[in-house]
Amino acid sequence: MKKRLFFTSMTLCLLVSVFVTAVPVAAKDDHNQVSFIVKASSQSVYQSITTVQSDELFQEIVKATSTPIKDVPFSSHYLLFVENGLVRVLIADENGQLFDVQQKRKINVKPRTAQLITGHFKTLQSDHFGTMLTWEEATKMIPKYTSFKITDLETGLSFNAQRRAGSKHADVQPLTHQDTKIMKAIYGGKWSWNRRAILVHVNNQVLAASMHGMPHGKGALANGFPGHFCIHFQGSTTHRSKNTDLAHQVMAHKAAGQLNLFTKQLSAEKVIELFLIAIHQKDTDILSLIYQGDAHSIPIDQIVAIRKMDKKHKPVKEKPFIYQIPVTYKYQTKDGPIIEETFLFTVMRKSPTDEWKLVHVPFH
Repeated sequence: MKKRLFFTSMTLCLLVSVFVTAVPVAAKDDHNQVSFIVKASSQSVYQSITTVQSDELFQEIVKATSTPIKDVPFSSHYLLFVENGLVRVLIADENGQLFDVQQKRKINVKPRTAQLITGHFKTLQSDHFGTMLTWEEATKMIPKYTSFKITDLETGLSFNAQRRAGSKHADVQPLTHQDTKIMKAIYGGKWSWNRRAILVHVNNQVLAASMHGMPHGKGALANGFPGHFCIHFQGSTTHRSKNTDLAHQVMAHKAAGQLNLFTKQLSAEKVIELFLIAIHQKDTDILSLIYQGDAHSIPIDQIVAIRKMDKKHKPVKEKPFIYQIPVTYKYQTKDGPIIEETFLFTVMRKSPTDEWKLVHVPFH
């Protein structure tokens, strides 16, 4: 429980600091202003903001009744406003329904108000995220030796790059030494295989994509980058296996603002695979989308690395609403040895059209 409160407080502080920068909350004339914020994740520094001054909208939200809920749903849409001198943080789902992050309550706004909220976010979201293209479409837009700009959706940092090769995905290099420096800063000063949601700016268009940050293979540019890195779009595959990479596909959909929709259509086996990916990348947002329990109770900060092993196991139970299978993986905690473990995962859904959710997981 403490982890959830700490996480929420950190998110609130970040949002409040942005709100204070964008709008002088202490001013008396600003009490009827509502700020709409779109960001790729709860931890994103990079965000898009628009502020609306509307007595009607403000009063509708303030006077609406509320009901307690167990968990606040994931969303990339936030509302901030000042009520009685205090900043309130709400999130909105795809239908414009509001939820109080701090109090864990659903705000019962009228359908007309929900529609108005959805309209504001629709415009802001289209400006914040990229367009989802298939690999076949994207490769035509960025043929070999095309230079373009990359923006990281978490930090907001941008650098220039050039596609050098790649037939199933793009093999890319930073353009200059300065671009290499910026890319390394995005990864916290240390190269990593972790996937990140990015925007590719090319020919006056912004595309949704995913990159990793590990130099490998050959490089030809005088940029201080020892090799190249890879960018995947929807449907991109790896060169060796010729299969799509789930971690890259998740991040590409995140860059398009479609993370929630993408996870909902995953099979039970893919949900389990994504659980291990989320732990490895320390992504609590993804965990909250695929796990019924408290995602913040999983000690992801203590796990240095984790990966699924190729050992094949048959499902113990495989029915329309429940799926159980043993999965073998290796992981390492801080200052600890590498451990190989097999765990019986349980995934369930309420109906054939509902999404699969993990109900029994390790490290809980």
